[in-house]
Amino acid sequence: MPEDAVQVKVFRYNPDTDKEPHYETYKVPYTQGMVVLDVLNYISEHYDGSLAYRWACRAGQCGSCAMIINGKPRAACRTLVEKGKPLTITPLVQFPVVKDLVVDYERGTRRLVKIKPYVQRLKSPSRPEIISKEDIVDVKEIRGCIECWACVSACPVVGEAWQEFAGPLIHRQLARLKLDKRDTEERVKTAFIEGLYDCTTCKTCVEVCPKKIDIPGKAIEKMRAIAVKEGLGPLEGQKPFIEAIERTGRSVERQSTPLLEQVPDVIDVDDPIDEVAFFTGCLVDYRLQSTGFNALEVLKRNRIKVHIPKAQSSCASPAFRSGVVDLAHQQVKKNVDALEKLGITKVISLCAGCAMTMKNDFPAVTKKIYNREPNYKVYDFTEYLVREVGIDKLNIKDLGEIKMKVTYHDPCHLNRGQGIHDEPRQLIKLIPGITFIEMEEADRCCGSGGGVRTGRRPLSMALARRKAEFIIKSGADAVITECPFCLIQIRDILNQLGYQHIQVYNVPDLMAMAYNKTK
Repeated sequence: MPEDAVQVKVFRYNPDTDKEPHYETYKVPYTQGMVVLDVLNYISEHYDGSLAYRWACRAGQCGSCAMIINGKPRAACRTLVEKGKPLTITPLVQFPVVKDLVVDYERGTRRLVKIKPYVQRLKSPSRPEIISKEDIVDVKEIRGCIECWACVSACPVVGEAWQEFAGPLIHRQLARLKLDKRDTEERVKTAFIEGLYDCTTCKTCVEVCPKKIDIPGKAIEKMRAIAVKEGLGPLEGQKPFIEAIERTGRSVERQSTPLLEQVPDVIDVDDPIDEVAFFTGCLVDYRLQSTGFNALEVLKRNRIKVHIPKAQSSCASPAFRSGVVDLAHQQVKKNVDALEKLGITKVISLCAGCAMTMKNDFPAVTKKIYNREPNYKVYDFTEYLVREVGIDKLNIKDLGEIKMKVTYHDPCHLNRGQGIHDEPRQLIKLIPGITFIEMEEADRCCGSGGGVRTGRRPLSMALARRKAEFIIKSGADAVITECPFCLIQIRDILNQLGYQHIQVYNVPDLMAMAYNKTK
């Protein structure tokens, strides 16, 4: 066997002969460009022909070869093998095992087959028999599903409450039919019953989808917008936050002096290397003012001149995510006007939800209002320091030592929503004395997003408990994140479970702590 052979650990289980599942390990010769399906075929041909697994088209079109590859549901025929990297292959979770890597999809297909195709009961100009290319834009992407069920296997909400939440695949199918102008059925009511508001919009389904279908954005949020128009949404628990945005421009109520009332319009520095605008978001302004001050301290220590527009308002992520789009669009206009008035081309946010919304939702709305995109670029705090300033140009000499074991939680709206994964870790590891521990499933959703914390609190906290298990298991003294929503959610669940001694910080909190050691 060649030295670069791939070591493969495969789940084996035959209910007819095995008392319990086990793993068997094989070595497979590596060839450039090989995929996991090639590995399985080699094992079947050269080691054990009884290995059970599904495959058909070999082109990522049939969906039959989905399985969990190194911890993530993937299509075996589309997943490249990395030279020198071991493979662990297991069957999709949420489904009973028939044999080895073959699972029984009946649990999911039973729900899917209940969704009947549209029926053209009445001829009407609003219900065309043939739709145009323009009419198909909203459904083109979500029609690409190959029903591999990887999204359902990966979904953290399905893992906690499949009875209540039908899962990404089912909601994609309902949206696909509802957004087709020929459809005549009550899809939104069905979606509401099937847990339309249970999705945290964590985008795990997008990450594992062989077709990269944006189910949260292109299906679930569009259906929520229709649900609002039809009087089905938002949920009762979400309404106070929506009403607060309408009244005050903030999604949470004032409890103490807001950050914006405590800081000047401009924070100048000697010999600035750059100039940015600071977008606080609701929680940093009204709840986590200390994190805002800490971020400003870090920017100041790195000679960044900061403009703080006092006319800024909620980014309206709660409105976007819950389907209250008219209010969301009003907030976009307020914020674009306030930020563009400064004439600054870079905007920094401390909130993963705010930054994702400003990057993904604001451009289309601004184009609708002004026939152009915003004239500034939005950065997450860590993204700005690492990618724009440059990690090699940061003020490292003034970072004092902090003796602490820390782990990091990836906010979904930062990691999958913006593609920012390494940057927070790079900044944390700059701090002298820090022992960094990479926890298992660092990117697992904490349950706070998509309006689930406000609208479906028991489900939200069930997801948080699962996240807390990995934090506790890491043995860290503190968990660091880069999202105010995640921080509050994780802090709450650790307190509930009696682990108050595990501290929770945002990245700028930890950095400011280190800088203040050298004051």
